[in-house]
Amino acid sequence: MELVWRPLTTADIPAVAALYNAAEAVDDTGELLSEEDFAESFGKADLPGGSLAVLAGGRLAAYGLVALRDNPVGTHRVRLDGAVHPEFRREGIGRQLLPRLATLAHDLHVARHPDLPLAVCTMVESRSEGHVALVEKLGFGADRYFYELEVALGESLAQVPIPSGYEIVPFSAARGEEVRNVCNTAFAQHWGSVDRSPEEWAASFTDSLRFVPESSFLALSGGAVVGFVLARHYPVVEEMTGVRELWIGDVGTLEEHRGRGVASALLSRTLAQGRTQGYHRAGLSVDSANSTRALGVYERAGFEVARTWIDYGLPVAL
Repeated sequence: MELVWRPLTTADIPAVAALYNAAEAVDDTGELLSEEDFAESFGKADLPGGSLAVLAGGRLAAYGLVALRDNPVGTHRVRLDGAVHPEFRREGIGRQLLPRLATLAHDLHVARHPDLPLAVCTMVESRSEGHVALVEKLGFGADRYFYELEVALGESLAQVPIPSGYEIVPFSAARGEEVRNVCNTAFAQHWGSVDRSPEEWAASFTDSLRFVPESSFLALSGGAVVGFVLARHYPVVEEMTGVRELWIGDVGTLEEHRGRGVASALLSRTLAQGRTQGYHRAGLSVDSANSTRALGVYERAGFEVARTWIDYGLPVAL
């Protein structure tokens, strides 16, 4: 099978979205994305230098994207995303795609962060045996495990009281910069976390079509933001499954305010608001080794593990 390799362009978005969702139908990862979602990710990427389209007989057989971070600290972990269409699997495309993406990541990294060590990483759903075998054969190691949790938004959801001395208010765009700084501080000690720049923050939240400010809440103490729950909605999930899902993108509390029930109260209001807005379930992802005991907060709110994702990494020599 003769393959044509070239960078992706925005004209490839419909084909990439179709390939991605065709792969999900086989792999059951629970991750669905629309053309609009890919338009957002393409807008953040360096398509000429950090992407690949793999064509077979004029059809898109596979694609890959390199995702760099704005403000890496320590080792720069560059994410490699992509998929091979189910009809073109077991042809060795994946074994070529990942190393080529790693080479692109190396070149982009050297141009932007030459003084930092580099590791490339990719997320793999734990039940995807073929994907797991591929990355391990290429030398990637399992660095971290993340649980994907879900809870049905039924009438049984308990309302958690607001702790004394705190106030919970709806998210406000006027506080966007304050929330960004609090988010960076709250996640500073989390594994793999780096500060979000104003541009990255805007792309993920305030300027994102997926951000749901009316289901996002802030915890205040003395009038200042000390905690937050930021929600998203991906319409393609409802379109393809019939399930309207509220995705909890970020939950955080400043260290000095942890252990007082702030996160639980925030989450409770987000879930109640989601139910009022007609969402059927809520989902989120959490590091299995999270040091803030976040998993316990989510389990007490009714969340249960639906899937496990593995963050595989591979150091790259410079």
